[in-house]
Amino acid sequence: MKIFIDKRFIPRERYDELVDRYSEHELVHDLHKHKDIEIFFGLNATLLEVDLSDYKKLKWIQLYMAGFDNVDVESLKRKNILVSNARDIFSITIAEDIIAKISFFNRNTREFLDDMKIKAWNPIPKDYEIWHSNIGIVGTGSIGLETAKRLKSFQPKKIMGHRRENKAVQYFDEIYVGDQGLEEMIKQADYLILAIPLNSDTKYMIDKEKLLLMKEEALLINVARGQVIVQDDLIQVLETKKIRGAALDVTDPEPLPKDSKLWTLDNCFITPHNASSSRHMKTRLFELTLENLDLYLKGQEVKYLL
Repeated sequence: MKIFIDKRFIPRERYDELVDRYSEHELVHDLHKHKDIEIFFGLNATLLEVDLSDYKKLKWIQLYMAGFDNVDVESLKRKNILVSNARDIFSITIAEDIIAKISFFNRNTREFLDDMKIKAWNPIPKDYEIWHSNIGIVGTGSIGLETAKRLKSFQPKKIMGHRRENKAVQYFDEIYVGDQGLEEMIKQADYLILAIPLNSDTKYMIDKEKLLLMKEEALLINVARGQVIVQDDLIQVLETKKIRGAALDVTDPEPLPKDSKLWTLDNCFITPHNASSSRHMKTRLFELTLENLDLYLKGQEVKYLL
């Protein structure tokens, strides 16, 4: 069996372990040269570089990303090609990133960095806290779950979650569903966190109407996809100070154009789709590769099927 694996995501010191473990199979690393692969391990973007109709033997695609909005999963499934993602791989580091973004605003990080440049000693009183606040998380999947788990330690008043089904989820005090439920949660939230996949239901979910429901002292944190928010509406809300601020790891489009007003707003904090960055990422992807490939070769269902 021929298996494509993107070596960039395999720890260098463990590559020989991979080769020895699957010595009965051929591991290849040039997708363009090997159109007879049965299995693909790699990025969504790599798939988009080729015409998958040329890969007649392809039976399973393991994405090395959690998001899959740029992959036509339904079309692949109709061709009897399995598709799985890296659902839990990035959840821990993204959860930590969300807390860092909240702290950026709550602890006036931008102001103190500016003061350091001019060697100014300017204390700022009455900083915000997560303690006894209302937290709203749109999306209760692995990222939302890991975020709620960590935020619990700050002793908020409550953690609310918005999801498709009205079922209890660990670490969430209240669950909201539907558009009406989303609006009710937004009204209460001191911190509104977006951690949902991009699809036809979530595209431009957060528009001006929803943004104006937020408290004036509330923060918006987006680690989902840029197109979950109507970006021009967000810019207008930030410019008029209708909310305290927005921390964005994702934008629409990416990279964010240099002439975007978001770059210059003092109540906006931007990171370049970097929330998932971690020195442990390759190790986690490697372990997922071994676990899922073992399951597939045994004829068992792989994890995180879409």
